[in-house]
Amino acid sequence: MNAQLETVERTGYRTEAEDGRRRSTGLPTWSGRRAAALKVLFVTNTWPDEVRPWRGSFVKVQARSLEELGVEVSVLPIYGYASRAAYLRASGDLIRLNAACPYDVVHAHYGHSAVVARLQVRAPLVVTYWGTDLNGDPTADSITPKSRVEAAVFRQLARVSAATMTQSHRMTRFLPPSARQRNHVVPAGIDLERFRPVDRDAARRRLGWPLDEKVILFAGNTERSVKNYPLAQEVARRTAARLPNVSLRVAWGLTPEEVPLHMSAADALLLTSRSEGSPNVVKEAMATELPVVATPVGDVEERMLGVPGCYVRPADADALAEAVAAALGHGRTPEARAAMASLGSAEVAGRILDVYRTVLRR
Repeated sequence: MNAQLETVERTGYRTEAEDGRRRSTGLPTWSGRRAAALKVLFVTNTWPDEVRPWRGSFVKVQARSLEELGVEVSVLPIYGYASRAAYLRASGDLIRLNAACPYDVVHAHYGHSAVVARLQVRAPLVVTYWGTDLNGDPTADSITPKSRVEAAVFRQLARVSAATMTQSHRMTRFLPPSARQRNHVVPAGIDLERFRPVDRDAARRRLGWPLDEKVILFAGNTERSVKNYPLAQEVARRTAARLPNVSLRVAWGLTPEEVPLHMSAADALLLTSRSEGSPNVVKEAMATELPVVATPVGDVEERMLGVPGCYVRPADADALAEAVAAALGHGRTPEARAAMASLGSAEVAGRILDVYRTVLRR
């Protein structure tokens, strides 16, 4: 296998190119701080690289958290955005594992990766569905034809997997009925050390933002229809008609280290998505005590239930603008961070480890 070697150490991430070391293996490995009793292979088409350091950072956090529990995690990243041939190369890697598989579990992230991961049959397959791979990719009018076909295929993979994980109970209904009993609802965990409250004015000075501006933060790719950025723009326009000095800022293409600073500098997060699994930006914002206004997608209603300063509203510009104005007036909400305590990366890693153990007991 020819994927780039990566290791995790307590001081952070280093690549083979950065530290100059050579290894005989081709698969990236995560060096545990203590002996690992379980060996797991991550197969994922969303993984950070130098071009897109933000892509799949939540999967990387999951790998690191499992490693801290004593699991030896190897990762096969599929950089399909750079070359479609990446899937063919990864397919060859997985087929070769049928001769001798050193892993106890193969864990695929996203349906696209699960198709590749299923080519090996020696180790039990666990599939994590993250959102559009199971729900489809919605536009303003309907699900795109391409994603409709893909989602139909990916759903059937649940039948031939030892276990699946979805981000919310809502996603479970898309699975074949016979596979639902093997599904576990395990939302992505968040790094509560990285996403923590920071003084708003100090964060703004670092970013060069005006101190008197009321900032609505949109954290997502504005070009993806599923994120519904035009609705966010209209909500910001209507909010600005109610309140002075309101602006909409976009946080996208940032490194994982930059995102918490932007959330700390903002006054409210606005999520206008048409569909989600368990949107990390909502959980990360809440961990920084940032008020959130969101459409009722994924598990946001469950996460934000009863949290002051956080509002779930239908995809209506007036309703959302009213809620955004209330969120801007509320200010920081410590209760939001408290609501995220059970979703820390360590806690979620423990739940994933339980899934692995359940699969192996079978």
